[in-house]
Amino acid sequence: MQGKEFYERPLVRRLASIFSNSKPPEKVTEQQFDGFDNDLAATARKAWHEIDQEDYWHYLLDLAYVDLQPDLFDYLFPAFLIKWWEGLVSHYGGPASETDIYYAIDHGQVFEKMMDAGRREEIFAWMMDGYLDAVDSWSGCMNVVYESEGPNNLHGLLWSFNALGQSVPILPQIWERLTQVETPGRAQWWLVLATGLAYLPNEAPAIPPWNRGTGGGGVYLTESEASIFDHGYLPSNLEFIRSHLTLEVVERMLEASVHILSNSSEVEWARTVLDRFREEREFVQARHRRFLMLLGEPDLGGVVDDYF
Repeated sequence: MQGKEFYERPLVRRLASIFSNSKPPEKVTEQQFDGFDNDLAATARKAWHEIDQEDYWHYLLDLAYVDLQPDLFDYLFPAFLIKWWEGLVSHYGGPASETDIYYAIDHGQVFEKMMDAGRREEIFAWMMDGYLDAVDSWSGCMNVVYESEGPNNLHGLLWSFNALGQSVPILPQIWERLTQVETPGRAQWWLVLATGLAYLPNEAPAIPPWNRGTGGGGVYLTESEASIFDHGYLPSNLEFIRSHLTLEVVERMLEASVHILSNSSEVEWARTVLDRFREEREFVQARHRRFLMLLGEPDLGGVVDDYF
């Protein structure tokens, strides 16, 4: 997307306003983490819509590891947030290179160090709306043999939810909107989560068994888009999810999803999972308990034996 069209989108206009329509700094004094000062200076001269993958590597590393130049941060960080939102909406993810935006935010503590409470809350609200915009745009037919990325990606929005759980304290606000199952995308979100709770890998009827050529297998609930290995969900996110993500809530959301998906190719899938919730309650309860436990573990429990 080029020029005027890029900047006219409501979420872009809103973020620009939050950062007071910041301009490129006159001089870049920040020392790039790996010594690529010229590359960092070149990125700082680019318009937001020109920033791309070649720019991700050096500035994400800076966000994570170095003392940041405030006026450079005010110009580049919103551009990276826009790329994050675009990656969610397209279901291709990002920005990421040697590190990813979630790790950079978490490790660099940029929300605590680089802005006051008022701006921080505005950005959190923007990110919440960005995530829901992506969920609501996810209204096609999910690819159950999975592409690793793309518009029909089965896992992307759940794994980015986990990444936010590890890095940004906004899950309560996102949750409130997700439980208003008003769109096919929200119905699909709950269907993916419920499928992961209801079935072991290679047992979900709607998803073919895993094979090396096409993938498949199941819903892997504790994967994350974040390369954050030293902790699980942030304490505030974890406390909220453990108290609100009950099986009763998931079943109620699944019932609403069956209604929303009534004219979709996924409706029989949703009905099958709902029946499973009711008929295999003890099994689902055990997986649910383990899932909530793993969310508080480093790397969300890491590699688990049954590919949870």
